[in-house]
Amino acid sequence: MRNILWILICAFLPFEKAKAQTIDQKKLDTLIRNGQNYSVFRELSALDTLQLNKADLALYYSYKAKGHIIENETDQAYASYLRARALFFELDSTDKAMEINIDIAYISSFDKTNRAKADVFLQEYLDYALKKGNNLQIAKGYGSRASTLIEEAPLESLKLFKKAEVYGLRAKNATYLQNLYSNIAVLYNEMLQKPDSAIYFIDKSISYAQKNKDNEGICHNLINKASCFYYKQQYQKAIQTLQEADAIALSSNKKKIKSYILEFLALNYSHLGDYKNAYQSLDQSIILQSELNSEEQNKKISELNIKYETKEKQLENLTLKNKIQRNQIITYTILGLLIIVILLGILIYNNLSKKKKIAEQAELIQKQKLEKTLKNQELRDIDVMLESQEHERQQIANELHDHLGSLLATLKLNFQSLNKAAATHDSKLFDKTDALLDEAYQKVRNISHLKNLGHTGNEGLVVAVQKMAEKMTVINRLQINVFPFGLNERIANTIEITLFRIIQELCTNVIKHAAASEVNIYLTQHNTESINILIEDNGKGFDYQTVTTKDGIGLKSIEKKVEQLGGSFTVDSALQKGTTIIIDLPL
Repeated sequence: MRNILWILICAFLPFEKAKAQTIDQKKLDTLIRNGQNYSVFRELSALDTLQLNKADLALYYSYKAKGHIIENETDQAYASYLRARALFFELDSTDKAMEINIDIAYISSFDKTNRAKADVFLQEYLDYALKKGNNLQIAKGYGSRASTLIEEAPLESLKLFKKAEVYGLRAKNATYLQNLYSNIAVLYNEMLQKPDSAIYFIDKSISYAQKNKDNEGICHNLINKASCFYYKQQYQKAIQTLQEADAIALSSNKKKIKSYILEFLALNYSHLGDYKNAYQSLDQSIILQSELNSEEQNKKISELNIKYETKEKQLENLTLKNKIQRNQIITYTILGLLIIVILLGILIYNNLSKKKKIAEQAELIQKQKLEKTLKNQELRDIDVMLESQEHERQQIANELHDHLGSLLATLKLNFQSLNKAAATHDSKLFDKTDALLDEAYQKVRNISHLKNLGHTGNEGLVVAVQKMAEKMTVINRLQINVFPFGLNERIANTIEITLFRIIQELCTNVIKHAAASEVNIYLTQHNTESINILIEDNGKGFDYQTVTTKDGIGLKSIEKKVEQLGGSFTVDSALQKGTTIIIDLPL
């Protein structure tokens, strides 16, 4: 769902003197904006290039290249842009020639083998902009370079986008900033998987779009915002945002955008289990897509006519009129048959595609139901396992405290009495045995107290975690710090038990695997609505995806337990860069 917007600035050149044939830039710009490449070629084919001055000829090849881009004919577009660029240099219109550098870099970036070529043109443009000191041009240079790196080097792309933002703000160009923030949002959502950051930049783009009265821009930003909510699994918010986008009045591409919105709505409805609305939205989307396909077919037919008319004009300069007329009959016959065959093929294909799509959607819905059932079962199994572990801990502690502890205490008293009775004998053996009994008694007592650690008596979660940190801290090797905030009242005992066990297990993992020298535990309660736990260490880090694919309950079980409680579990770790784990849990 990538949505990278490239800014194509069309140059307006003064005419050297009036000519019989001129280029209607306003009309061509409208056609380009609406994607009507066949009409662009019709307007250009009506011009005699021999009657155009050099400035108009440069514009001619520039618009021709844009028409080829819409048609995905990158080789033809590249050749036309090079000719336009050379003509602008001949006219000493360096600004316009440099703007074409961005266009050439754009089409070169489609093919990874041409990335080096795109870099050369962008670097030339940026050097020129920096030398000239034009803030908008500098911003466009950095922004265009960032767009070419958005997939293969997202972090480098983000740095370049930030530079573009600095110069864009200096230029105070609302249109550029609108598109820039939209691109940054795509980078955060699609490449960096940070939908919250993406939403922040989308809102900034929307504010500029509103100032620019750009309904299309507002609509596209709302669709991208819905995509962020979808990634966050906030499907209801995604639906509301898509409905806002659908309500915006558009001047172009109405059906195409409407079809996409409906298809996206169907996907979100299906995640909510609202299969009735999902089916209705998908059905409307398919109907609109069918209409769009019909319109596209008509465009293709018109394009074929335009190409034929262009060919006809060339033939008129080479052959006699009567020979052209004979060729017309043959050509139209072949063209008519070809169009009939193409239309029949498209109709058959569309019918089969529609049936296949409906079947795929039905299969997807069933698969999602099964996945949900399996996930719920897995969460129940983990819950039972954790409860069993807690029960076993308490049972062992009770046994140690109630039976073995009392037995050792009685044994110690009897042994001390025996020591007094045998005072005339060697007391060293008695003293040593007494010390061993005392040590065994204290260990049993400590183990039995584990059943109360963190969640019984009047201590509460904070005190229990602080005591745990104090016991786990090893002087000159490992320091564990606890930073509580807002935990002024006790929370539910079951939640305290669960959170303490999670923190205890995560700290144990740090000791076993992280080779860290410092661990910080932040316990924060936001009013009475939620609690946040953040555990960070300066250890060697790890690959979370690799760790979670292994067998065992570990981090994956903790994550599922947190999800079952309605919370979120986030791990941010990289090799040699430490680990940060964030738990957000509603109360």
